[in-house]
Order: sequence, then C-alpha cells, then structure tokens
Amino acid sequence: METAHDGCGRRSGQDGRSMGGPGPGTTGPPVPEQARFCARCDGPVGRGRGGRPGPERGTCPWCGAAYDVRPDLAVDALVAGRTGERYRVRAPLARGARGWSYTATRTSDGALVVLGRLEGPDGPAAGALAVEETEVLLALDVPGLVHARDVVRADGRDGPVRLLVLDHVPGEPLSAHRPCPPAEALDAVLGAVAPVAALHRHGLLHADLNPSNLLRGPGGITVLDLGSVRRVEDRHSDVWATTGFVAPEIHPGGPGPSVASEVFALGRTVAVLVAEFDHLRNHALRLPDPAAVPVLRDDPDLVALLVRATDADPARRHRSVEAFAEEARRVRARYEGSRAGPGSGHDIDRYTARPGDCGVGVGVGAGADPEDGPTRGGGGRPVGAARDPRDARGAAIP
Repeated sequence: METAHDGCGRRSGQDGRSMGGPGPGTTGPPVPEQARFCARCDGPVGRGRGGRPGPERGTCPWCGAAYDVRPDLAVDALVAGRTGERYRVRAPLARGARGWSYTATRTSDGALVVLGRLEGPDGPAAGALAVEETEVLLALDVPGLVHARDVVRADGRDGPVRLLVLDHVPGEPLSAHRPCPPAEALDAVLGAVAPVAALHRHGLLHADLNPSNLLRGPGGITVLDLGSVRRVEDRHSDVWATTGFVAPEIHPGGPGPSVASEVFALGRTVAVLVAEFDHLRNHALRLPDPAAVPVLRDDPDLVALLVRATDADPARRHRSVEAFAEEARRVRARYEGSRAGPGSGHDIDRYTARPGDCGVGVGVGAGADPEDGPTRGGGGRPVGAARDPRDARGAAIP
C-alpha cells in the first residue's frame, strides 16, 4: 500500500530501484513496545527489561523468527514509479500487517501522495495484490474511492517491495470520533456505499472495510487503503483484514471474502461507531446485548439493521451493499432532524460519496484507531489485534 534506497549510494532508473538518499530503516517514529508482535507467531517481541528499552529488531523468543519493526524506507529517499514519475519519501505514515506505508512528495509538481505497501512480510504469496487487480485500480476514477496513480518497486531493507501510489486526502478516519450519534454514523457509512459498490461492479472486493479505512474530509467520505483489494472469485489468496470486522466465513473452513462479507463489515462499522463494546474480543463476531447498550436499546430498527447485516449466515444478510443502504436509509429517516458533523458532506437525502476528485491514505496528522489494527489471515485465518496505530499484530496461524 514501496521503493527504497539501498543504503550504498547506488542509483537506478525508472524500474523503481533506489536512487539516492539515506539507508532504509534509519529514521521514522519508533513503534511503541506494547505494539510489537512477531509476524510469524504473533508473540510479543522487542520488549524492554530492567528499565532498558527493547530492541527494534532481533529474534522472536517464541518461535525464533527474525523481526524488525523499523521502516523499510528512509526519509528523503527518492524512488521512481513505472510511469516515470519520481517520489521523495517524507515520513512513515502507519505500520500495518503488510508493513509500513509512507507519505511522499511527487517531484514533478510537489503533490503529497501516500505509498501503500502491496505485499505482506512474506512476499507476494502472502497477500499481494495481483497484477490484474492493480491494473484495474489504476484505471478507476470513482468519486469517494482513493485514487491509485502509480506503482513503485524498491529494494527494501529485507528485499524487493512494491507500493501503490495513492492521492493524499485531508481529513480524519471515522475511528477518530467514536462513539457518535446514529445519524452521523449512518450518514458516514452510507457515504461509503457508492464507491464500494463500484468496486463490486468491477469484480473486486475491498476486503478491509472498517472505521479506520473510511475518511471524513471536507467533501465527504473517502474509502481508503486499497492494499487488500481482491477479485470476487478469489478463494486462494491470503486474507488481510481488521479484527472486529471479519465475517465468520473468512475464518478457517469458510468460503472466504465475498460481497456478503463486505455487508458484514459495513454493519459492524455502524455498530462500532455508535456503541462502546468489546468489538475486538468478546464481541468480535457478534453484537452486544442491545439491552446493555442504551443507543441500541432505544432503537429497535437500528438493531434490526445491524442484526441482519452481521448475521453469521451470509445468506441471511442483505444481498448487496446497495440493499444494505436501502434499509439504512429507512433507519436514518427516523433521525430527520439530525445532521452529521462537519465535513460529512451528507444530509438525509444525500448518501453518495463526495463529488470531487478521489483521494488516498489518511489525512496529514490523522491515523488509524489503535484498536482497529489490520490483521492477516493465511488462507482466510484472521488473527490478533493492533495495539498502536502504527503497528499491527498479525500472522497466519501455523
């Protein structure tokens, strides 16, 4: 959702190889110790003892795998995309299960972009966006969907990496303001329906819908993070998703991601936005008892919407994200006097994404919610939960 300098002063041409600047992994914000986990076994790593800080790289004491939580790319590294554009890395942005993403500047016009890693820590077989999907994304120009512009390759610290170049969109993820009133939550999620439906029409699934990947900006809602996009018919690639928003059928033995699992994620997003509950563990696959949550206890129509959207049986959910939106609009109509907060870009009769140019990543200064960390499921096996916005614990269950 990368291209990097090799640390040896070498330069390269337009294949995206390193082109000068400091070595990878030498700068960037440190990942807090409580957010450091092994990518293979999910065990805690890099923890300090006796008042001494823990190492950012080393060997996992649980399984023996090497770990390194430092950024792959160095600040100020100059990288090249296949279009001939060059990008200068500004800073690490966020660390997810696939690795680091970065803010960068396009040298031709100074525009701020985001470099999002496409491959997992184990390489292309561990969740890489296939070439065909990448080509489709580069051709898409959908209002409300972050716009992919280019692909770069680089020699990262641990080998070659690929990154998708995305426009940068100002704003904040929905996870930054929760819980929020039901009207605001419904408006925001309804704003994501049109771009998600557009992906479905192109035979693609977003596969990681959650509050941290929906950004509220001046013009409305933008769907972010295209690194988990996959073909609807794909039943073999590893699944990268976010704990608390992963449908039951994506777990071992299930058929994997589908339009129905996208409906599940949207329903879970509404639930997490309006109510405080342990959506990561005790209620990772089910809703809390409405009687114990005032906002749900007081709105049986909202509960009915969420129960159907997050049903354990995909066949009992809404048949499409558009069908989910139809029922959500009826629930939203009960709050006719309410309006979403500033920057939502929506009123009661307007549920489409922002009409302006498409965008990218998270806004400057905005980050993913510490609790909404990406996790990886090898062959549909999600695990773990993030503890920090710049790190995610997650690896295939052995």
